[in-house]
Amino acid sequence: MINVKDNVFQLDTEHTTYLLRIDETKHVRTEYFGKKIRTADNYDFSKEKWAFALGSSVVFDKAHPELSLDNLSLEYSTVGKGDFREPSILLKTKAGFTADFLYQGFEIKQGIEDLESLPTPHTGGETLVLHLEDTTAKISLDLSYVIFTESDVIIRNTKIINKSSETFTLNKLMSFQLDLLNQKFELVNLYGGWASEMHRSEKTLGPGIYINDSKTGASSNRHNPFFMLKSKDSDLNHGNVYAFNLIYSGNHYEMVEVNSYGKIRLQAGINPFCFEWSLKPEESFISPWGVLSFSDQGKNGASQHMHHFINHHVIRGDWALKDRPVLLNNWEATYFDFTENKLHDLLKRAKDFGIELFVLDDGWFGKRTDDTKGLGDWEVNPKKLPHGLERLADSVNKAGLKFGLWFEPEMVNEDSELFRSHPEWAIKTPDRVPSYGRNQIVLDLGLEEVQKYIVDSLSKILDSANIEYVKWDMNRHMSDFYSSRFDQGEFFHRYILGLYHVLETLTKKYPHVLWESCSSGGNRNDLGILSYMQQNWASDDTDAFERLTIQSGTAMAYPLSTIGAHVSASPSHQLLRRTPIDTRFNVASFGTLGYELDLKKLSPVEEEAVKDQIVFYKEHRHLLQYGSFYQLKTLEKDGYVSWMVLSDDRKEGIISYFQGLGKSNPTVDILQGTDFIEDALYHVSARHQETNIKTFGGLLNMALPVNLNEDGRIIDLISKHKTIEELLKKSYDENYDVYGDAINNGAIKLSPQWSGTGFNEYVRVLADFGSRLYYFKTK
Repeated sequence: MINVKDNVFQLDTEHTTYLLRIDETKHVRTEYFGKKIRTADNYDFSKEKWAFALGSSVVFDKAHPELSLDNLSLEYSTVGKGDFREPSILLKTKAGFTADFLYQGFEIKQGIEDLESLPTPHTGGETLVLHLEDTTAKISLDLSYVIFTESDVIIRNTKIINKSSETFTLNKLMSFQLDLLNQKFELVNLYGGWASEMHRSEKTLGPGIYINDSKTGASSNRHNPFFMLKSKDSDLNHGNVYAFNLIYSGNHYEMVEVNSYGKIRLQAGINPFCFEWSLKPEESFISPWGVLSFSDQGKNGASQHMHHFINHHVIRGDWALKDRPVLLNNWEATYFDFTENKLHDLLKRAKDFGIELFVLDDGWFGKRTDDTKGLGDWEVNPKKLPHGLERLADSVNKAGLKFGLWFEPEMVNEDSELFRSHPEWAIKTPDRVPSYGRNQIVLDLGLEEVQKYIVDSLSKILDSANIEYVKWDMNRHMSDFYSSRFDQGEFFHRYILGLYHVLETLTKKYPHVLWESCSSGGNRNDLGILSYMQQNWASDDTDAFERLTIQSGTAMAYPLSTIGAHVSASPSHQLLRRTPIDTRFNVASFGTLGYELDLKKLSPVEEEAVKDQIVFYKEHRHLLQYGSFYQLKTLEKDGYVSWMVLSDDRKEGIISYFQGLGKSNPTVDILQGTDFIEDALYHVSARHQETNIKTFGGLLNMALPVNLNEDGRIIDLISKHKTIEELLKKSYDENYDVYGDAINNGAIKLSPQWSGTGFNEYVRVLADFGSRLYYFKTK
């Protein structure tokens, strides 16, 4: 809801209030953003009061000697008028860099208007547009605010219009700026690299400037555009936390500045790095949408706001709010070395296991036998698939599964027919030898002919067979960036606009397809991509223990329904770490579940475990993909990880317990949740798991009638067919009836872990990297 009174605009969501004031100098000030408040007959209480300007401050004008822009909380900022903090707008006219945008009027509209070339959330509430103008330069500025009430989210963007008769240069235009009083904030952001995406960083803010950005051409695995500001006394479930993101997939820029006067300035938008945009008379430029939210329920509360917003207002297409299928991807099972027969063998086993979607990854096209050739040639390789994609897709469908396919449309190998025909389409600087990533070069999607080639090539393939899932990869960063058609300062943004045009065209043409973005894993995991693709491959690292960190970070910003997570072989191909088959599933179940391993190499014991996993996941799929997600315990603070999902009615939930390294003399483990209905009675049951006999090593001989080599063939054979529970003919799964207040207050004490002094069916054998899932349901 938007209310306007006495030059103050009040924007209310379900639980938050945002106050803006047009002050006496016609600048737009931030009055308040936080927990929802009631207001009296006037807004004098929220106005910053200044009797005199501080010290050597530059005052705005003679009529207001007490006002210096350097100390005001502003919704936008320029240079040249006394605000010496980072500007949100930087432009150059013939008169130089000075600019000053003053309020002219406002509009309130119902709903949200789609941006012409940038992704826009859908089904928004009211929109407020503040019209500003620099009357000297004759340049207008529109600040837009859209309310998403139930999500407790407000989105903002900025549009600049040249109403003068002269061209000017735009060097920086932030999507939003927010000035806040410093509450001893800590900055939380997500950083990483290949196979180690979305690691969390938390730092106390001191005076200075903090930059979180990308210069790779994509949103990048280096620094995700999502970040939080949290009060020092906040934690996972309590205290004030602000969360921010950007609906953009290119070079982004987030800035936090702490000044000497108790103020914090936040900005987010397109990175001004290598950005320069000329605006001729009557031309305009619009920034991508920025996303803002506040919660007084800690980091989990802020994350849940973002999750609701993404699920209900960002994700589009036929798969919006629908349960995702369990898939099998052939990549780590075969890599490039596959034939039709190998694929059919995998397919048969996938059907037996209850898999719902069969995905063929890299290597099915052109002369693609390794990563040095074939990219760009989107024709079926007849040696690998002599009967074509249609026959393969028909076989998959007859087995009762959907069929999916991998593409990497934005790239080209020099050893390809496409590059030989159109070398001018590849991004490279004239007179320089290009640099390579994964033996490939990026195509210039700023060129309309490249966009058309991608749309036509993929449409031809998607029309040739019943393909219901697409994995869209992008396996390198940009280098040698140069535009053969546009000004060089426009290169990066033109690329993203071209990408969005391609995605908009294809996703509208094939709305039934489930689209998954991948960029060497999580190298382009952002809200821009999620506006077209319903999920994102979180990381090429499928090691379950590393995935705890990756998925914990990812889930701070993005809902579980968008997080691609697979069970892979052990030892993992990335870290050579061995983890139990059930831990691999338990981690992957908090996302869109898939399997990426050779099913025929599983032992009979593992086969039964995987079949049970898939049954459990299907039974609780909606809860695991769309339930409210909570992070309960973290490796850094608690030494183990605990996640929770809770249904909307709070009558059903799942809590996980993920152990790192086992410890001697383990303490009593507590199972604690939050937000369960206090006076409701719940039945708690542990998901059934069994233990590989090799876990006990030489200790087996203490229970066996004969002494056997724990690494020998007999034990190896037995371990493939029997678990320790089957050998002992004893099994125990914890079950309790407890009220919600007992769950919320940590009154559930779990059965003891293995401590080296004895074993029976009541001992939980977790060892290194063990885990359990506990299901809660009201009785």
